[in-house]
Amino acid sequence: MNIGKNKWAVSRTALTMALFCGMLGGAQQALAAPQDGDAATADTGAALDTTIVVVGSRKALKTAQDLKKTADTVVDSITATDIGAFPDKSVAEALQRVPGVTVMRSVAGGDVMHFPAEPTGVIIRGLQQVKSEFNGRDIFSAGSASGLSWEDVSPEMLAGVDTYKNLTAEMLEGGVAGTINLRTRLPFDQKGQLISATIEGDYGDISQKWTPSASALYSNRWHTELGDFGFLGDIAYSDIETTSQGATLPRMMPFAAGTYTSQMNFIPSGISYNNTVYDRTRKGISLAGQWASTDNHFKATLQYNKSTYENTWNEDQLLSFWAWVDPATTNESTVWTDGSLIAPPDAPGLGINEAGGGTPFTFDSNGMFQTGVITASAGGWGYGNIADWATGEYQLGSTDQYGTYGQYGITDENGLPLPIYQPCLNSNVTHANQPCRLGPSVNMATRYSTETRTVEDTSLNFVWTPTDRLKLTFDAQHVMSVNTHYDITSRNGTYANLAVDLTGDLPKLNFERPSGYNVVGDDPMSDYRNYFNESIMDHLEDSKATMNAFQIDGAYAFDGPWLSEIRAGVRTSERDQLNQWSAYNWQSISSNWGANPADSFHLDAPATANFAGYPGTYWQTRSFGTDGMLDGLIGQSQFVTINPEYLKDINLMEATFGKTAQSANGKTPSSNWDPICMRTGNIAGSCFQPGELLNVNLKQDSAYVMVKFGGPDATLFGSGVTLSGNIGMRVVQTDLTSVGATNFAVPFTFDETNCQPLTPEQIAALGPNQYAISPGCLGANSLDDQAFSDGGFAASTVKTKHTYSLPSLNLKFGLSDGWQVRFAASRGMYMPDIGLLKNYTTLQRSFVPQSAITVGNPSIVLDGAGNPVSYIFGYSGSTGNARLKAITADQVDLSIERYFAEVGSFSFDIFTKKFHDYIQNGTFVVPMTHNGVTRDVVVNGPVNGEGASVKGFEVAFQRYFTFLPKPFDGLGIQANYTHLHNEGVKNANLTLDTADGSTITRSAQDGMINPGRLEQLSDDSYNLIVMYDKGRFGGRLAYNWRSKYVNSVNDCCIGFPVWNQAEGFLDGSLRYALNDHTEIDLQGTNLLDTRPKIFQEVLGPTAANPDQAPLLLPAGTFAFDRRVQLSVRFKY
Repeated sequence: MNIGKNKWAVSRTALTMALFCGMLGGAQQALAAPQDGDAATADTGAALDTTIVVVGSRKALKTAQDLKKTADTVVDSITATDIGAFPDKSVAEALQRVPGVTVMRSVAGGDVMHFPAEPTGVIIRGLQQVKSEFNGRDIFSAGSASGLSWEDVSPEMLAGVDTYKNLTAEMLEGGVAGTINLRTRLPFDQKGQLISATIEGDYGDISQKWTPSASALYSNRWHTELGDFGFLGDIAYSDIETTSQGATLPRMMPFAAGTYTSQMNFIPSGISYNNTVYDRTRKGISLAGQWASTDNHFKATLQYNKSTYENTWNEDQLLSFWAWVDPATTNESTVWTDGSLIAPPDAPGLGINEAGGGTPFTFDSNGMFQTGVITASAGGWGYGNIADWATGEYQLGSTDQYGTYGQYGITDENGLPLPIYQPCLNSNVTHANQPCRLGPSVNMATRYSTETRTVEDTSLNFVWTPTDRLKLTFDAQHVMSVNTHYDITSRNGTYANLAVDLTGDLPKLNFERPSGYNVVGDDPMSDYRNYFNESIMDHLEDSKATMNAFQIDGAYAFDGPWLSEIRAGVRTSERDQLNQWSAYNWQSISSNWGANPADSFHLDAPATANFAGYPGTYWQTRSFGTDGMLDGLIGQSQFVTINPEYLKDINLMEATFGKTAQSANGKTPSSNWDPICMRTGNIAGSCFQPGELLNVNLKQDSAYVMVKFGGPDATLFGSGVTLSGNIGMRVVQTDLTSVGATNFAVPFTFDETNCQPLTPEQIAALGPNQYAISPGCLGANSLDDQAFSDGGFAASTVKTKHTYSLPSLNLKFGLSDGWQVRFAASRGMYMPDIGLLKNYTTLQRSFVPQSAITVGNPSIVLDGAGNPVSYIFGYSGSTGNARLKAITADQVDLSIERYFAEVGSFSFDIFTKKFHDYIQNGTFVVPMTHNGVTRDVVVNGPVNGEGASVKGFEVAFQRYFTFLPKPFDGLGIQANYTHLHNEGVKNANLTLDTADGSTITRSAQDGMINPGRLEQLSDDSYNLIVMYDKGRFGGRLAYNWRSKYVNSVNDCCIGFPVWNQAEGFLDGSLRYALNDHTEIDLQGTNLLDTRPKIFQEVLGPTAANPDQAPLLLPAGTFAFDRRVQLSVRFKY
């Protein structure tokens, strides 16, 4: 399927949505009078029954509408009952209902193979540079990004969420996409005592398991002679177990026309099926105390909020890669010409010197593989030895070094132990000089991943109002954030020829006995004797961040109709962050190239003279692919995997597979794997190596002044048009320190400093203007570079300071009949993500060929007579860039809004953002001094690049149809639509987490495809929500849709730009109030069983071929739970 790339295309559904909103907006005036009258009646009725929980939903919509209408800049809000009215188990799920907001659904930008049921990120107007705040203060997780991981905060604790799309001077700096402020409840929000509790059960149709959630809130306030005191305690616990499944085709391999057919053909390099169970637990606590003096001159608020997010993966994956696409030697423009890499098995009954003849593959009109039995190439010579070159007879036992079935007493026709590898050689007497065929390795991967993130926020706010006009606010905050993550995968392997069928919507796979290998048993895929330990990979992260912030604000109010208030303030903050992020520690365990393949191949390989043996029975036979989306796709249900409990005990893994354990008593280990914390090269007492550490200190000082003007009495030119707004300036100074290290280039080799005069023949072969001196002679005399290149290690500290001026202007014109026009213009800034600030570099020294030793080469050092004597070598490295400036953006909004009822509004907003210093990959030069020698080092990493822009519009409409006859007068609708257009904003091609200090991704290399689209940007998105609220009953159906988008340009597994097909999700809820204090809710998520589909862009524009037409081919389909939640709420 080709999902297209026309940047001007807007879906028919999206256009219908926009027209629908416009027609409803046009109809507002005609409907306004009965709406207002009925609304008043409805409000009166509600006032008589305000303790019924269900009526809070209309009130919540009214509150959110009032916030939008009266705000100082462009903002959309959600209140607590909005969050509670949907099955929104995270902040991101709730925010996807907001105009201009879309969410990330894959677990990470570099991993498009996993789609949990909950969103993992928030995109505002197509951009990811979102500022996160907690009660108007900075908040963040201890990851490599600058802001908050949205899953970390319990939505049950929130009073509301505000999405700011433009700025005022008093707002904290930090967001160019937008600012999201999470507001928690306070005791003074209520007039007196409030007790509420919710008990909930959650069920997924794939996981088929109920999990519990609960929350409770107590709030009260007391009037005393010393003033008003208030206390609020809110706790939340949520346990969600969800299952996702995927069927994917890793990187397609283009083969040149003539290799298989007369056109270019595309064959996937492998196939994969996965079943992942996510067990997510989130715990939250929110405590608040307030005091206000009896004269209201003083008020103090103390808040403590803590959220702990725990997520454990248990994954089973069936995968096979029948061709290795080496990222070091290929790019996205690579085209293969060797059809033996992937070919059908040899025809049955062939002689010893015959090959081929198998059933050919079939392809579709795009040249994509459709059906065939796949075997891999043995490559090169093959396996075994020839005993008789006249007949091609193989030597008995010539493949025994790779293992046999002898331990099971299984023999071949000669009575010898049956070898695992069948002998086959590519020669003129065997296999017709063709590469031998091998059944691809089939792996059963078992993964265990556990992550815990904690965000803790403590704040104290004190307000002093000495006069009716003057207000002073003092604020202090402490944030602590911790992130720990351990991830380990073990793969068992066996072999089979693979019958692959891609003709349907999902790929199908069947197994046949493998070419080139012997397997035993009636059902080889379920027989543990055919399996081996393919590999183990583990990874560890342990990061912590803290911040202290202090702020003082003052406001002075005026009585005049034009000048209403002057506000000013200063803020200082200091953030310390230490990220420890290890490499993925992959090692093969049993392989034909390993140290001891013959002794260690089988899962139950016993102890021998050379091998310690594998202790215990650590494997099991389990079913896979028998339910959900995977049912019927795989022609086998029983496979052998490691016992998942082993993965949870790293000491047990080390004792079974570790190099250290297996090397005891002089034995030869099967591999070089030891757990992360046992690696050589780790810092003493640590599980990490120097390049795996990021240590950053960021100080930010800011000051602002803002003038608020106008209001309902400030009319223009005697008309009924009113004007209000604000103008201001915020100045920010950042002071960054990044502590790291530099590994200097390795010492010169003997050959590089071996001065041998050129021979007469070599001199005769020199070109014009070439010096007759060898590179070794120049190197021998380059004493400065020999001192610089000593392989040494030196601590490095980079300090940078930048200052930014951020002006803002917001105007609001009040017109008649509820209309208003808003204009907002500001400059925002976004600090570089923490992961881009790593200061760790390993230097490489340039190579000097003979051809470079020419007249005019500025690197050649000449003596007084003009003869070359030495060389100034060049140096390069790859790292982050602690010298980066913040991204800034000039952003403008122009909106027209109408408010025609308490819950009735229409808005149309046109916006544009122009970026400066946008961060992307590039090169920069850093002078470095070592051993008294200074050299300019060319560094590859993130740089501040050219500007670009994003523009678009949003339209939103909401109302209740109270003019309809009963019972339909409880019906209502919310609808919004967003269109975006990107002009020149490029994907950064950077990564935040690496083990060697490098930050530039593979997608930045030459020959890579440019999809012409920012990651995660959909041109079009909309929400359509149908509501019903009347009396004790309420319900909602919410549909969220977005157009196709680039998920990743640098993922872990596909290798091409990955696109997501347009996707829509339907959620809903039903609520019924049993009495004044009790409500039952039934909620559902993903009711349409939407399955995200991804595509790989196998052809597209490159630097060398910018006009190449794009071609998108299937990459995968994913399914996750349809969830149902049943809850009971109590409120007193």
